[in-house]
Amino acid sequence: MEEEKLERSIRKSEIPGLTREEEEAQLAKVIGIAEQNLEQAKADIRLANEDLADLMETYDAKEAEGLALWNNATAKLNAYQHGMARLEKARKKPYFGRIDFQDPRLSFLESYYIGRVGISDEKAEPVVLDWRAPISSVYYENSTGPCSYTVSSEGTFSIDLKRKRTYEIENDHLKDFFDSDVVANDELLTKYLAKNKKAVLGEIIATIQQEQNLIIRRSPKTNLIVQGVAGSGKTTVAMHRISYILYNYEEDFRPEDFYIIGSNRILLNYITSVLPELDVYGIRQMTMEQLFIRLLYEDWDEEKYMVHTIDRADEKNSIKGGSGWFFDLENFCRTYEAEQIPREPVRLEKTGTLLLDAEYIDNYCREQSTLSMEGKMCMLNEILLAKFENEVSGKEVTFPAREKKALKRKYEKYFGDGKWRGSIFDLYLQFLEQQAEKGKAVEVPENSFDVYDLAALAYLYKRIKENDPVREASHVVIDEAQDFGMMAYQVLHYCLRDCTYTIMGDTSQNIHFSYGLNDWEELKKLILTGTYDAFGVLRKSYRNTVEISDFANEILRHGDFAIYPVEPVLRHGTAVRKEAFDDEEALLAAGVQTIKTWQAQGYETIAVVCRDEAEAADTARKLKQYVPVVEEDLETAEFGEGVMVLPVAYTKGLEFDAVLLLDPTEEKYPENDGQVKLLYVAATRALHELAVLYTGELTGILAKEAPKGRHNQEFAMETLTKAKEYEKVSLTQKEAREENRAIGIQEMDERNSHGPKRIVIKPEQRPGMALGNTSTTGTAVMAKGSTATRRAAAETGEEIAAKTMQQRAPEGVSSIFAGAAYHGKAGGKAPGSRRSAGTQAGMQYGTGTAGVQSAKRPGGAGMVPGEAEKTERLNTSPYAFGAIPENELLRIKGHSKIKCAVKWAKKGKSAVEIASMYGILRITPITPEVIRISFVKGVTAKVQDTYWKPKADTAFPWSAKESKTAVLVETEKLRVMVEKKDGAVQFLTPDNKPILSEKRDEPRMIDGGMTWTFFDWSGSEKLKAKGCPKVVVCDLAREDMAEAVEDAFRYGKLVLASITYNGEAFPFMRTFIENLTERNYQNRTIGLIENGSWAPTAAKVMKGMFEKSKNITWLENNVKIMSSLSDENVAEIDAMAEELCK
Repeated sequence: MEEEKLERSIRKSEIPGLTREEEEAQLAKVIGIAEQNLEQAKADIRLANEDLADLMETYDAKEAEGLALWNNATAKLNAYQHGMARLEKARKKPYFGRIDFQDPRLSFLESYYIGRVGISDEKAEPVVLDWRAPISSVYYENSTGPCSYTVSSEGTFSIDLKRKRTYEIENDHLKDFFDSDVVANDELLTKYLAKNKKAVLGEIIATIQQEQNLIIRRSPKTNLIVQGVAGSGKTTVAMHRISYILYNYEEDFRPEDFYIIGSNRILLNYITSVLPELDVYGIRQMTMEQLFIRLLYEDWDEEKYMVHTIDRADEKNSIKGGSGWFFDLENFCRTYEAEQIPREPVRLEKTGTLLLDAEYIDNYCREQSTLSMEGKMCMLNEILLAKFENEVSGKEVTFPAREKKALKRKYEKYFGDGKWRGSIFDLYLQFLEQQAEKGKAVEVPENSFDVYDLAALAYLYKRIKENDPVREASHVVIDEAQDFGMMAYQVLHYCLRDCTYTIMGDTSQNIHFSYGLNDWEELKKLILTGTYDAFGVLRKSYRNTVEISDFANEILRHGDFAIYPVEPVLRHGTAVRKEAFDDEEALLAAGVQTIKTWQAQGYETIAVVCRDEAEAADTARKLKQYVPVVEEDLETAEFGEGVMVLPVAYTKGLEFDAVLLLDPTEEKYPENDGQVKLLYVAATRALHELAVLYTGELTGILAKEAPKGRHNQEFAMETLTKAKEYEKVSLTQKEAREENRAIGIQEMDERNSHGPKRIVIKPEQRPGMALGNTSTTGTAVMAKGSTATRRAAAETGEEIAAKTMQQRAPEGVSSIFAGAAYHGKAGGKAPGSRRSAGTQAGMQYGTGTAGVQSAKRPGGAGMVPGEAEKTERLNTSPYAFGAIPENELLRIKGHSKIKCAVKWAKKGKSAVEIASMYGILRITPITPEVIRISFVKGVTAKVQDTYWKPKADTAFPWSAKESKTAVLVETEKLRVMVEKKDGAVQFLTPDNKPILSEKRDEPRMIDGGMTWTFFDWSGSEKLKAKGCPKVVVCDLAREDMAEAVEDAFRYGKLVLASITYNGEAFPFMRTFIENLTERNYQNRTIGLIENGSWAPTAAKVMKGMFEKSKNITWLENNVKIMSSLSDENVAEIDAMAEELCK
């Protein structure tokens, strides 16, 4: 009855029918659309190739303009080719699944087909959904009935899944289809697994299982460790996860943000060949050794140093792989640092005043764990210098200018000049000598290093020498993770900060038994520290037949270690063949015959597994006389069709149609736990056939029954469930605006009952004062008289919103858009906000509570009702201050996790300045009820005055105190406290009741339900805000000269900025101008910015180079910088921006 209702509903809903005839008609329709798309792509590629041919005929090979156009055309061609590759996949097999469902908000049924790639018709309407689309998760994870799916930044949606249909399509023919009420269909999976390796790869997307899908679709912003039994698809899942992340998180992750770490080059070459099939290009892949070499930067000399594989048989070397070795290295560095950084108290000459005591220096070095020793020296010098300047300013004891200058020079380099001149290689040898004295002697490397030597060197570089941190990766995927000891992970965790991990492995396959991972506990404690970090288990083995799986499990039973239980997918095949031969000649002949038989049966990937590299090389040379063998060089060999001869260690992560385990004798594989794991790895590589051929005595691991009483323990199963972050309700932008409006109305009512309806702040008219690069960052106001904390906070937020809105220069004075703040729910972000893009030149820092929301227009930030007209009169930008521009005009810079820990604090007559790694915070008491906070990025930057009062009009009592943990500024009615450890700011009442607090774990984010996102405009965006919609900025010393020249011809106005170099313009600038003038550059407007130490001449030279160019209009407002940017220069740049935008 229910089925009939569903069919009637489908008939009414204009969605594809259910009968075979209707399904065949739908398939023909989709194939037709796919063919049209493919033909269009081919036509686009033809046109792109024609454009390239035209360029070759038109331009000389060395012409800059031609090179720029060539590069653009080539990039376009590559994009077309990638697009065509996707369309060809769609054409071969358009889809494999379908879901029909009812959205409770709609009155009709919906239906979607799901395929390897999305297919759209000529109206851009989706005909087939990409498997990575959010709603496609329903197909993989749910049985029919009520279920839900989540769209990133949109929210979680509930639907009623009515039907889930699976299709078998071959050669444009619908072979079969069937409906399923369960999550996964083992019948279809078993059918696909029976095919050879090449065919199986093409069907993986169609057969992703629920437990695999949960891993693939987990947020990349969390850490994930996955224990997967042999054949569970760990490597495949990892690759699909990368593809999913790039599809769904394109604003947060780009291909270059990923590292894939593998145990050997063959595995990485295999991954390289498969990723393009998943529409993934440009991912960086490397072995663990290569990653540590990368982290050594300029200190690694490829011509001088080499890498070797660690000797697994050397028990002495195995100690280098554990956490204990890392902790020893950590202590060694701590001791070395204590020797290099003086710990004695520093006292000021004459007065004997204590500037820094030994305890402060020691605490600072211990607490600043992310700074290198070189970085700590630099920061301690700055702290000491600030203390010195604070002490000699306005004191009774005065110093002659010469003496003061000498002291300043002394304190600037008291802890060193900031350049460590030692060698990390020599330092590592010192560490090894110290270890030997403690009874932990290992082989001392000369010029060749193993993976743990390299890990130690990378740590030493980061811990001792690094002075300019480089962000390496946003997400690291590690495959065959059990092969690396905790030493490697401890170093990675220290060196690759602020990135997340996907770690895949199987402790039963740890072939480096003495120093790899035999369980996950230690790694879990190190990596899984976040709320949503997770550990999951892939229990099912999809690779082996039942016969091969039973044989492999019997091998494991010879070991004496805990394992994770295996759940094989039932698929029967031939029995495992074990056969002995009299001599090596007979063994070789049998091996050749076995390989030829398998090839005749259609098996395309065959592995001959040997004990080590030497045996593999010898066997490959012999086999080549009878059968073709794939590349012998293990560093360059690529996984593919044919016969591969490999050491057992190099088969990790790979699988083959058939595997020949060659000569596993007792001598080669003695009975111990390490050899058990090696043979288990070898046996589980086979999809369909496994043969064991040998001479002499077969290893007891394969010949004998497993001893009783062994291997009784099994790890507890931990099923990975949907992440809590997915279950958390997310609001759409429309729902968020409606909620904000409701909150605003509620809070306005509360204010109406407690006090004035609106606080209107009228800005003081101060002609001539323009905005600098400092932002008034927030104000906390206590209402006069005794009021409730909530009322004070609400009024504080209201005033902040008003002041933020009106923080503009008076009419007629040039100014720039200085920043904006978006107020949303905790954990939210600005609508349409783009990916973080690095550091910024200044930062708008807002403070507020939920009361700010009522002062907002939906979609804007900081808009106070009734003030728009005033603001429009003052605002020279097309945007109101605090409004959020369109996506294409705005790029967010930086992020909330900035380093705000206090380095030093200095009190002046009108304010207190506090320095952190990120910049200077100025706390200015304005009245007893108002304390203003300003912030500017950069330790050496100066906090400039803005449109608002820089200091109090009338002097009044206030104080500043510094303790070991905090800096406190207080008036009679208000206190501001800054935590030294994290820089978090708190506004308090005189009796220490909180009014407003930043989060301590993420400073610049406000506690109490409010989250702020901060950004500033780059130079080009300042022009965009003034009405110049298209702006390009080129760094001629770093960017492609041809592209810069091409841009110069595209745009009508040009600004040239150069230092004076030997009385001329900088060489790159000269080359650029010569490229323009050679191509008859004319009819343009040009502005000039020059810099020099005492007599800049760059502007004169640049202008002279255009003397033969026609119709060049020169800006009246040019800029001359004398070494460093001054306030006057900032005003000149503003004036130039105004003139450019007229």
